[in-house]
Amino acid sequence: MQSVRMTVRGSRTMTGGDTGWSVSQARTVYGLARGDLDFLDVNDDGDLCICIDGHRISLPEIIRRVQQRDGTRDTYTSSFTVRIPQLITDRIRRLRAAFRRVLDEKGYKGRFLPVYPVKVNQRHDYVMAVARSDPEYGFEAGTKAELVLLGSLLADERDRIIVCNGAKDPEYLRMIRRHIKSGHKLWVSVESLHEAQLITDIFDPASIHLVLRLKPYLHVEGYWSHSAGRDSKFGLSIHDLLCVVDHFRSTGFAGSVSAILGHVGSQVTDMEGLRHFGAFMVDMYSQLRELGLTGLRTIDLGGGLPIDYTSSYRGSYIDAYADSIISGLVRALDTLDCQDHPDLMVEAGRGITATSSLVVVRVLEVRSVYPPSSYVSDPALSEVLEAFRARLEQSESADGLGREWRLFHERFTQRTSSLQQLLKDEALVGAARALVRERARALGVTSLVAADGPSDPWAPEHIAIGNFSVFNSIADHVLVGQYFPAVPVTGLDTRPETTIRLADITCDSDGEFSQFYRRHTGEVWYTLDDRPITTPGGQMGLGIPIPRLDGLKGSYIVLALLGAYQDTIEMNHNLLGDLLDVELSLKDGQWMVRWMGGAESIRDVLEDQGYSGISAVVDPYMSDNGTRDD
Repeated sequence: MQSVRMTVRGSRTMTGGDTGWSVSQARTVYGLARGDLDFLDVNDDGDLCICIDGHRISLPEIIRRVQQRDGTRDTYTSSFTVRIPQLITDRIRRLRAAFRRVLDEKGYKGRFLPVYPVKVNQRHDYVMAVARSDPEYGFEAGTKAELVLLGSLLADERDRIIVCNGAKDPEYLRMIRRHIKSGHKLWVSVESLHEAQLITDIFDPASIHLVLRLKPYLHVEGYWSHSAGRDSKFGLSIHDLLCVVDHFRSTGFAGSVSAILGHVGSQVTDMEGLRHFGAFMVDMYSQLRELGLTGLRTIDLGGGLPIDYTSSYRGSYIDAYADSIISGLVRALDTLDCQDHPDLMVEAGRGITATSSLVVVRVLEVRSVYPPSSYVSDPALSEVLEAFRARLEQSESADGLGREWRLFHERFTQRTSSLQQLLKDEALVGAARALVRERARALGVTSLVAADGPSDPWAPEHIAIGNFSVFNSIADHVLVGQYFPAVPVTGLDTRPETTIRLADITCDSDGEFSQFYRRHTGEVWYTLDDRPITTPGGQMGLGIPIPRLDGLKGSYIVLALLGAYQDTIEMNHNLLGDLLDVELSLKDGQWMVRWMGGAESIRDVLEDQGYSGISAVVDPYMSDNGTRDD
């Protein structure tokens, strides 16, 4: 009977794992120890580890240490954020090394001037990590508030370049002037004729470095490629550019223009497009110098360095990005027979900080979509399933399989029933889905979804409720559909039993993260209950693979690559504030976790909304660890 067969499959995981599974396969499935997830790996016990400078640090041990040391504190949460500023230093070193290598290989004579845009993550520990990592690393401010932050932070390091982007009013420009007078090295972008006119009214030509921000008139494929081209909100259109140049020449500011800036979007994965972009910027650079901007010495290539969230890129995006940009520049410079190479500025942000933060989510409970298979042990129901199995075994194609599944689904889901009959029907449908998956696996079929058909038989049938808020921890998932890697903390040395949906504790249907990228393998790999977890070519799917369903409650799932933007755009939806923060560091071969701040209390969250005098001080997340008394 099908119910017996399904029980046997489940027991394989419970009795010591699948002998046909390896830690190497776990690395492939979850994208670990490669690309931008090379700081996460699996040890021989099947535990997820964080790797820093060649040292492996067990996530279960980090969780245990945080619980033992801090579990009784006010504002402790069983889910928490792990900050790893040392990984920022590692990324900066990689960026420097990649550009140094390519510049040497190409014989490029200009300087490399990296800049960190603080809008990506303004946290003090992150900005300080950038500053400590490289004494010559510049910064970018996009608003008055960010300039105030950088002016204060770099009060004793005034030789660092600060690029001032963003819309500018007279107050912003006067603030820039004060910082310049105090000794800061500020470069000021110009994005409209209006800004150019304000600048010539407020500044002396000899006191300022100006950056002309251009609209790149080309398309480079990337997540935010709409931020380039003629329709972009950023930069000077060609007619405005020429008007600004004329204005600066007529007012004596032509020699103040030190750089041009172009930006073709974030998450740029089109490496050939980057070569064209580099060539375009060289062409603009050359023509503007011919128009009399003889002080122009730098090309600012903006941001765009991608993060490989899916671990699907075969190689290093940092290396590919540097090679593509420099190749395009050199090709254009050679065409112009230009031996005087401009300095290069790159405003990498996401590629610098994304790896430095992850959220460890505790699973509070597990909910099932379908009743357990024990509900179909009734002989009459078992007979229905056996007949369905026989029809499936006669199907030799995806069309035939889909037809049988649709007919069965319609028969048992489109009728008015008593509660008891509905329970039996749901149990039948759940068991039938398992039979469809089993036959589909035998036929090599991984998709039966049709617009007028029933639900995907591979869709997860269990919902894990995590002690977190999607809106606060991974807001980009809601805003722009950003994918983030999700990895169970333990049991990775066993073949996954099934897949799950991960839901948060908000009262919002968008409070769920269930995407999982099925990475490339020559043959499809499956869970114990016949759900595909890899695919030839790679494909985004639904359902996070988990090792054991019966051990899921109380376990942990890591959401990684959260260091870029998530802290700056978080939302306190349902009055769920920040989680507990701990910092992981390694020194002299010894690692430690330091409590940085507890979860945002209910009182603090309410005060942010204008309520005062409310005495609640506990955090709003679930206190399922039993350490508190009411």
